Amino acid sequence: MINITKILGFFILLILSGCIDPIPQPLANGYYLSSTNAGNTYITKGYEVVIHSDVVYVEVVEHFIIGKRDFPEHPDHNRLDIAEGYFFIDTKNGEVSLGVEKNTILKINNGKHKVDW
Repeated sequence: MINITKILGFFILLILSGCIDPIPQPLANGYYLSSTNAGNTYITKGYEVVIHSDVVYVEVVEHFIIGKRDFPEHPDHNRLDIAEGYFFIDTKNGEVSLGVEKNTILKINNGKHKVDW
């Protein structure tokens, strides 16, 4: 017979494991790929959100962070940026460009990486 304490302990561990915040992933020069869950991924620097959710792809090329952002299924209440599509961040000077064309992304990485995302 299964002990009720073991079952209860298992369910408590299962619930607590879902409460753990994902660890931010370092990108370049103090920028991080952060998330609260799989459907809310964004880019931060310090305590500032630089690219709001939902970042669906990101890559570091030299001192640039390039990526693609889609509108999230449940958008943030504080819609500070509304551009979806490609973006890049120049981590040397902090310049952020949202809603750029794919050709601009290709120019930024000097053809070193094939951008097919």
